[in-house]
Amino acid sequence: MLYDAYGRPVRTQDLTREHAAPQLTGIRTIWTDTVAGGLTPQSLAGILMNAAQGDHNSFLTLAEEMEERDLHYACELGKRKLAVSRLPITVESYSDDKKDIELADRVRALVRRPGFRNLVKDLLDAVGKGYAVCEIRWDRSGKYWQPAEYTWRDPHFFQFDQVSRSEIRLRDEADLMNGIELTPFCFIRHVHRMKSGIPIRGGIARIAAWAWMCKGYTIKDWLAFAEVFGMPFRLGRYEAGASAEDKAVLRMAVANLGTDAAAIFPKSMEVEFKEAQKAGSTDFFNRLADYLDAQVSRGILGQTATTQGTPGKLGNEDAQKEVREDIRDDDAEQVADAINRDLVKPFIDLNFGPQENYPTVQLRAAKPENIGALSEALSKLVPLGLRVEQSVVRDKLSLPDPDENAAPEDLLGGQMPGAVDQVPGVKGMNRQARARNAQGADDIDVADVLADSLATAAAPAADALVAAVKKLVDEAGSLEEIRDRIIDLYGDLSPADLGTVIARAMLLAEMAGRYEVKAEGK
Repeated sequence: MLYDAYGRPVRTQDLTREHAAPQLTGIRTIWTDTVAGGLTPQSLAGILMNAAQGDHNSFLTLAEEMEERDLHYACELGKRKLAVSRLPITVESYSDDKKDIELADRVRALVRRPGFRNLVKDLLDAVGKGYAVCEIRWDRSGKYWQPAEYTWRDPHFFQFDQVSRSEIRLRDEADLMNGIELTPFCFIRHVHRMKSGIPIRGGIARIAAWAWMCKGYTIKDWLAFAEVFGMPFRLGRYEAGASAEDKAVLRMAVANLGTDAAAIFPKSMEVEFKEAQKAGSTDFFNRLADYLDAQVSRGILGQTATTQGTPGKLGNEDAQKEVREDIRDDDAEQVADAINRDLVKPFIDLNFGPQENYPTVQLRAAKPENIGALSEALSKLVPLGLRVEQSVVRDKLSLPDPDENAAPEDLLGGQMPGAVDQVPGVKGMNRQARARNAQGADDIDVADVLADSLATAAAPAADALVAAVKKLVDEAGSLEEIRDRIIDLYGDLSPADLGTVIARAMLLAEMAGRYEVKAEGK
């Protein structure tokens, strides 16, 4: 028996049909009313309050209309989504074990199938609305269970449980009050956690709604202002004693100047254009609209440098600058968690059975790696005992896993020079493996004897130095941290023991040298 991530049993016969399809009529209807037209502070407060209490239909409609009616909001929210959906997609095996690598390869094939990128985009709909749900329809016609289609489902089709208001349930006639549980292995649900609390209060649309409404009032007043003061005031003058017919002609002429920009009237009449005198700053509405847009940009992107023309620099030159990097990476991790929980685990369980450990899909920005620094650090630290998985190094260098069927002559590799057993003072070293001179194995060079003696005597002190470095490597989170902290080790080490060994070695070397000179003289 298979179980999903929530401990519910899976029925494979339910996996090949749709469960949340829209309807022309019924509880999952495709028709929705508009709420943005004539929105007032009172009605907006009611919409947000009702959403927090469980009735979020009007809020979801408002969030959709905000994207459709406001170019700025749609553009900024689009930047936030695209910053994540265009990130490179990688699959990390749990370990270098052959079985874990095979599972990771199957998941890599899964994410390369058509539709996966669109799945990521659809799940990012949760950024604005608080949550998003996509339905998986599985195909069993081939050797493996494969997703035949990922379908975005309207968030209106779902509701939250009455108690925690956190469990997403499908609206259905079978239970109009509480909805029904989502069918295991058939839905990918993503809850955007902008803040702690119930999911419906975690969407960007909730905090942007007030600025969006105020901007609507501002634009409306700005248009009314432009209609009144956008054209000069037209003043018609007529002579004293003018007849009613003359006044009517002048009135028609002034009116036509406002609409057709052309009119005729008697020469004795006069029309004067007066520039309207605007009280206060003439760009008040413009500045207010820009201010409200800036608040929306800060809420969505975390900055305004790329939207308001403010000089600024975000991150590295070749990083995505539209969205603050910490916000982008957090969004990517949340989406990856949803995919790993609701897609990768079902895929592995259906095809290979439940596993103790699973490969993971990751969305990560490609950052340039300092190959020279990495290689130098590995060449020094690996011989000292640092253990690094080959897959980790290949990922940092953007190198694919080697084909296990490739011929040896087609692969670069081999033993790293300076292996652990060849480093003086490292535990496990074969201190007797020394080069002999050309006179034969029995004629040992004096320098080799001294080197062996020095290595044996210095082993305890050298082991202490190595242990301190190894402890630093195990505790450090990055190569940069190792670089910054390794100099601090000097103050905690006592070189006296090693100094004594070196002094004895120098004395023995001098005595040996004197002996060789004397022997050669004889």
